[in-house]
Amino acid sequence: MTLDPAAADQKSSIPTLDWSDSSINITIFASTKYLMMHDFAVVTVRNSSTRLPNKAILEIAPQLKSIEAVIERAKRTHLPVVLATSTDDSDDIFEEIASKNKIQIFRGALLNKIKRWKDCFDQFQINNALLIDGDDLLYDYDIGIRAINKLHHTDALMIKHPEDIICGYFTYAIKNEGMNTLYDFAKQENTNTDVITEFIKQSGITVDILELTHWEREKSFRLTLDYEEDLLFFIELIKQVGIGAEGKTITNFLDAHPEIVNINLHRQNDWAMNQKKFNEEVKNR
Repeated sequence: MTLDPAAADQKSSIPTLDWSDSSINITIFASTKYLMMHDFAVVTVRNSSTRLPNKAILEIAPQLKSIEAVIERAKRTHLPVVLATSTDDSDDIFEEIASKNKIQIFRGALLNKIKRWKDCFDQFQINNALLIDGDDLLYDYDIGIRAINKLHHTDALMIKHPEDIICGYFTYAIKNEGMNTLYDFAKQENTNTDVITEFIKQSGITVDILELTHWEREKSFRLTLDYEEDLLFFIELIKQVGIGAEGKTITNFLDAHPEIVNINLHRQNDWAMNQKKFNEEVKNR
């Protein structure tokens, strides 16, 4: 960085910058770019589950509710976290949980989580966000960081995981424009958007696929909370590896302990069939 010779003028003790110096312009451009970005980690949750009632507030460790594990891992993306839940009375408890964990909360549509996200984006003036499912208790924050970084450097409106990602490491990063595109396809308050796969396809949103490492894919693990067996699995796994473990540590541990993997793996087919049925209903609506 060079200083203008006028800096030597005794009338002013403040040097002036030589704006022809490219290093100054690059530094200021980069600083402005990141100051203007308003990125969030949006954790999606509601308490009206049927297969495992109240699953988001069940304890998975002493004095730790399942949704608090997701919040803690979302914080490790180094983004501000907002808990996106519904206005239904059953979700009032998340006000207390958000306050306890020192994060923001947004309350919106019960069934249509795409509308809930859209309204959340509007309220918090979000430019880009990671969409983190409250069922994915050991969400891989490293994958999330890579996804939001890739989103900053692509023309695509969404970054998503490939199909062979470990179940429960599902990752979506989306721009504000992408959220508007998705919302245009599902505007009705009572549209059930619990599974967004088919909504993404039919909305026409441009998507880039995130590259994964070998320990993040092609593993027969089940790291999402839907059934009683999933709860038992997470209680045992978290007892062994802790809440903050990196994805690679979790994968290596499960590779070495098939007896823990087998606690809930037999539920994967049930879960996959439910997902397929939901997507078929969206296709045929």
